[in-house]
Amino acid sequence: MAKMLRPLKETSLLADFSETREFRNNAGVVEARIGGGAQPFFEFAEAGQTWKRYPVDFTIGSKWQQAYATRLADGRFFVFPLQYNGLSREWLNYWKTIDPPGSVRAAVNRFPELSEATSYQRNCAVCHTSQLQLTVRNDSSMERATFEEPGVNCEMCHGPSARHAQQMKADQGASRARSGPPFRFASLDHVEATLICGQCHRQSAMRALGPAGEMNYSPERPFFARLTSALSADLNPRAVYKDGRYRETTFIGEAFMRSACFLRGEAQCASCHDPHPANAQTNPTSLRFLSDPDRMCLQCHGSMSEKISQHTHHGEKSAGSRCTACHMPRIMNALGFRAASHQISDIPRAATLAQFGAEQSPNACLLCHPGKSIQWLVEQLSGYSRPATPRRASPGE
Repeated sequence: MAKMLRPLKETSLLADFSETREFRNNAGVVEARIGGGAQPFFEFAEAGQTWKRYPVDFTIGSKWQQAYATRLADGRFFVFPLQYNGLSREWLNYWKTIDPPGSVRAAVNRFPELSEATSYQRNCAVCHTSQLQLTVRNDSSMERATFEEPGVNCEMCHGPSARHAQQMKADQGASRARSGPPFRFASLDHVEATLICGQCHRQSAMRALGPAGEMNYSPERPFFARLTSALSADLNPRAVYKDGRYRETTFIGEAFMRSACFLRGEAQCASCHDPHPANAQTNPTSLRFLSDPDRMCLQCHGSMSEKISQHTHHGEKSAGSRCTACHMPRIMNALGFRAASHQISDIPRAATLAQFGAEQSPNACLLCHPGKSIQWLVEQLSGYSRPATPRRASPGE
């Protein structure tokens, strides 16, 4: 999280800028160039085919994909439309893949306009920087917002912690209970803990400026905002499947808060994920039990370990017996790969597949058994038992 935004001198580049590279549009016209080696830059063709150069001042992300931003003299940041995917090892116009047709920010040749669509402070900073504040209250563009630190710092999750840091430095044996930060997740209920993570992992979250222009934090208790969310019906249709499940991984928080694990149980993000893993390099999704992921589910569903094959209708050691195979199918679009749905659904449904088709209602069974018919699916699922429907969350939740 700390690397969600880093100055160029404090980070490493996923992409290779050592040689000049050209990017052409569908007509074969060169619209952008990169290069510069240790002093990387982007160049864009302007009117009359003159070229304007913008230095890379910041990187955004360091794991799956990396975007690049330039900083103007007036403090505004703008994000280049071309990003580098570390998995496929290729450049791509990421916004073109997620935005509806006609997207301004996906038009490479329009970057020199420096429009609100490519403004970092307006579109990215609320989740990628710490203590973001709008210093000019009537700046509706939000382009001159300032932040305390690039990336996500400790206080974005744990609240103001200067006193904690000072006490721990002064007395290494100080009681953590006495000098701890405002938020220790072990002492929070699962709703509050999930809401804190949801400050960034709920894309439909709607924010209101604080009294001093605070955009992504609060200087007063509880130090985090209980954000409201937009209705699914108001989102871009590309964000949600017709069967109601979320399609984009940026809505992973919304999906999880619909799950029975959250609504009926006490599951929270930290039930399965460790935000401070010791094996971060080999555990990119920060799983608590990387080598035995079923343990994350068996924490609450321990009895299932005694009857795995009976429950899954698959061999105990087979891929079909993994909890996530049926309940968390990989149907969410991420940065060049499919991520697991965090709605943690019950057994796959043939009815929605028949109603909406595989494109709008992907089925977990058919992800492993492609080419099988709906009738085959109905027959296979006939012996499966379905759990009770989870209760509806109250307005306060």
